[in-house]
Amino acid sequence: MRALSFLLLFLPALASAQFLYELDQSIPVTGEGNVPLKFPWSGGLNAVQISTMDLNHDAKEDLVIFERMGDLVLTFLQQDGEYVHAPEYEVLFPEGITNWLLIRDFNGDGLKDIFTGDALGVKVYVNKTQTGGQLTWQPFLFFNGTSKGPLLLTKKTSKAPLQMSYDDLPSIADADGDGDLDIFSMDFPGESRIEFHKNFSMERYGSRDSLEFERVTLGWAGVRECTCGVFAFNSSTCPSSGREDHAGGKSLFAFDADNDGDIDMLFAEAACDQLFLFENESGDSNPANAVVNSAVPYPETFSMVNYANPYREDLDFDGITDLIISPNLFFREFNETNFKQSVWFYKNTGTNSVPSYAAADKEFLQGDMLDVGDNAVPAFFDVDGDGDQDMFIGCYINHAYEAASVYFFENTGSPTEPQFEFVTDDFLSLSARGHVNIKPKFADMNGDTKQDLVFTAQTGTVTQLYYILNTGTTTADFSGSVTVTGFTVLWREENITPADVNQDGLTDLIVGRLNGALDYWRNTGTASSPAFTLQQANYLNLTSSVLRQSPSVATGDLNNDGKDELIYGDQTGKVTVIGNYREATDASESKTNIVYNSTLDDYIAQNLGGRIWPAIANLYSFPKPEIVTGNILGGLHILKNRYPTTGLPEETSEPVISVYPNPVSQTQLLTVEVDAPARFQVITALGQPVGPAVQLAPNQPFRQPVDGLQGVYLLKFDIRGKTYSRKIVIR
Repeated sequence: MRALSFLLLFLPALASAQFLYELDQSIPVTGEGNVPLKFPWSGGLNAVQISTMDLNHDAKEDLVIFERMGDLVLTFLQQDGEYVHAPEYEVLFPEGITNWLLIRDFNGDGLKDIFTGDALGVKVYVNKTQTGGQLTWQPFLFFNGTSKGPLLLTKKTSKAPLQMSYDDLPSIADADGDGDLDIFSMDFPGESRIEFHKNFSMERYGSRDSLEFERVTLGWAGVRECTCGVFAFNSSTCPSSGREDHAGGKSLFAFDADNDGDIDMLFAEAACDQLFLFENESGDSNPANAVVNSAVPYPETFSMVNYANPYREDLDFDGITDLIISPNLFFREFNETNFKQSVWFYKNTGTNSVPSYAAADKEFLQGDMLDVGDNAVPAFFDVDGDGDQDMFIGCYINHAYEAASVYFFENTGSPTEPQFEFVTDDFLSLSARGHVNIKPKFADMNGDTKQDLVFTAQTGTVTQLYYILNTGTTTADFSGSVTVTGFTVLWREENITPADVNQDGLTDLIVGRLNGALDYWRNTGTASSPAFTLQQANYLNLTSSVLRQSPSVATGDLNNDGKDELIYGDQTGKVTVIGNYREATDASESKTNIVYNSTLDDYIAQNLGGRIWPAIANLYSFPKPEIVTGNILGGLHILKNRYPTTGLPEETSEPVISVYPNPVSQTQLLTVEVDAPARFQVITALGQPVGPAVQLAPNQPFRQPVDGLQGVYLLKFDIRGKTYSRKIVIR
């Protein structure tokens, strides 16, 4: 292993401790029906893929969820017969997870491994966690005869990556009972047939760890999908009333549904709201000999969620695998999809070999979350004049899944100890207007110093800006008519934020465009009649970018210095902070590594639920307010400032040490930043130094390459006569 070469790059930096936050899940919330929510601030759920594994080495299976619409992993620990949201484990999963995630122990070492999608096929990550250690993953490399690569290979005429549509979900299971894991997938490019890829690891090597696949069957059981609910059997063609439906995602789940010794198949299709069972009538354990003559709805005949994907895991800790169904949707394809009830839990009242299911709980986990469906857009305002911040949440569709509304939660706590109680899911009866995609804000639109209700909403293909004046005195009064500003945007994904950018007393607009750019529109009207003129496109030099889409903005004084910051969120789910934005010329000094992770003991740029909408609210009456983010999953997160009372930590306090990214790949630069002078050195897990020690200046990023290193290392810091350490993982 060669020593590191160090590269010191001095860049302008913000005072780090001003914008450092931690996820706050402590504020109690009472939901509809006066029911206290167990984990209200967990961010909501829409389209989940369910797996289990032991995350914290307590010999209990915890819950790992891949949320497809948010493109992130969620983790819940099993504690005292219940699940507890544990976001600190989520960052420990590889960055390469996308499209789908199935956790299976393929090599029989007792540690569950990762199978996940890729634009060109399938990737596998091997669980290399040491006993009692932090989760560690290593890409599995497949040999094609001349070189190794990360894509899972299967032999058809020759070895090639196993490809599938981005919207398909394969089944990974021991289909032939020989101990290793096989794969069922839809043929690609498709004729709506099911392929069986047998794993020959046991036959060739006597062990499960080689992942040697060959396509044995091009059309498993002779089944062909024609259209939703119409199938052809025994290798026949589709009936004249049907058609071969190659478009749209399809998912598979192989298991012995009737305990007769052969593999049956559950089948889902994106355009269908029903799950179908292909019962294998062969009685033969060899999947190549499967016989299927019918498709029946499973487990019930009535409509379920669109693209109803099944998973079987024991989720109530009784040792019997239950059935979970959730849509495998990447975005809202169907307006009728109820994302408030999109995780259906069927308790297995039978046995593992002969299941029998009770009626579905249609909001598993969701019933204990703040979850308004999708596109949760938060706003805060003291509507009742009692000195604390009340909460409002806009949504995409709510009432009868035809119109959007605004949820209202009253803060029934105090200015220093908030708690929220559900009042209504249709504030001001806004659903009667027939809009979708309502995004509320509060701002003074007529110069009377009162906060008015401002919102964007979509009607047909047009998204427009509206407001309702606050005519109240001690309490807000929004009983007046809705004013149409005439300001429109082209796309529903675009976002409008009112803010007095030039501080002339008139409320201007900051617009986040679909292409990732920000526009500044100056209010050139009057206090009583606002009108907007484009003042600056690509505001703060935030131009179009495929890495930043539809930014949503909030402004406010985050660090109690009398100057406002601008924060934005986008489709990555990460919050970016631009300090003192009115004096900034661009976003070059922005911060994204602001969320503390206790497992890494470091600050990271955390995905807070895919596309997000941030708001700034002072919930605890600290000098520094909180950041609250809503997301595409219909839920919320609270980011609480870790240093709420002062500008920077005192000399006697714990130093602020930022190390990012973590985990870091060998092709990236590791960045280290501290808020005080420090002596810094890299140490191996065995205590051996790697390279010389380096002096760090406060608040100056220090960057170094890590190529040539792999595994877990310690970073040693000597600061103010004390020693501190941080753990990093190099992939």
